[in-house]
Amino acid sequence: MTPSLQQAARLPPPAGPGDRVGVAALSGPVDPERLERGLAALRGLGFEPVLADNAASREGLFAGGDAARLAAFHRLAADADLPAILFTRGGHGLLRVLPGIDWELLRRRPRAYVGYSDLTPFLLAVVRRLGLVAFHGPLVGGELARGLTGGERESLLGALGGRYPVELPLTGWLRDGVAAGPLLGGCLSLLTATLGTPWFPELSGALLFLEDVNEPPYRLDRMLTHLALSGSLDCIGGMIIGHLDAGDAVDATDATDIGGMGGTGDIGRHPESPAAGRPGRAGVELIADNLRGFAWPLAWGLESGHRAPNLTLPLGMAARLDAGRSGGPGLAGGPGGPGLAGGPGGPGGGRLALG
Repeated sequence: MTPSLQQAARLPPPAGPGDRVGVAALSGPVDPERLERGLAALRGLGFEPVLADNAASREGLFAGGDAARLAAFHRLAADADLPAILFTRGGHGLLRVLPGIDWELLRRRPRAYVGYSDLTPFLLAVVRRLGLVAFHGPLVGGELARGLTGGERESLLGALGGRYPVELPLTGWLRDGVAAGPLLGGCLSLLTATLGTPWFPELSGALLFLEDVNEPPYRLDRMLTHLALSGSLDCIGGMIIGHLDAGDAVDATDATDIGGMGGTGDIGRHPESPAAGRPGRAGVELIADNLRGFAWPLAWGLESGHRAPNLTLPLGMAARLDAGRSGGPGLAGGPGGPGLAGGPGGPGGGRLALG
């Protein structure tokens, strides 16, 4: 039975140092050196990584053909001694194999799944089909390969260990207010790619988290408009913006392209980069203008997504958004034509309580 997303998903069994963890590859190919660095980082955290058969494979855009990726994932998922499965990278390819996943096998082996970017539809399907929290978090060939920040390390280990509740600060708000509901969302481009398919999540009452990278302003505006025109935003409880570049603060030479395929990268820029942790002013203005017709609370500055730090978020978990209650920067003016007061950034924009 598919659980209602008005209900919070349950946490998977905990995983921690000393455990074996799977490393799957359902999307694009990973650079071998990055994979080795990521596996070494997993071992440094105390885990014993168990690789899918296709983890180092490369076949055009993908880590092996569709059938090979599915078979390798299912072999990994059948191992009852893996309390968590992480992924080598995102890129492209998950949507091609999503209909072939054996959900009954996954149901019989409840565990933590950790990933983001191209894995977004898979994580949301875990929440909806299995009633399990799935973790929007680091990739083995991405953040683990570049080295986790202290905050990322604490966030990942805490999530896998089931250490909730947690409160995360937000840096600003575009519409203040308080809302509660299950935390859902992830990569904006992958979320919009599932519109009109059985894999688009039920968002009624949800707190919708959005992030993306290397998207020019017109594409961000088009994707947000697409979500709005579909009616998907009419009944959400609120929205939280993570690392969401509108192109104004993105240095093209700073984008990471694992596997040399172009497009969405899988490693965030350095955490001390000026653009890390918030959208640029043009991005904030674009979001404010595009979403001005809605009334739910809207905040930004959640430190999760394609830029560092990429904190681990429990998709499906009960959450509470408190936007703009601490005097942080926000909007001056009403929904007809808001203007920014103070601009992006600065402390006190609110908080997101998880669990």
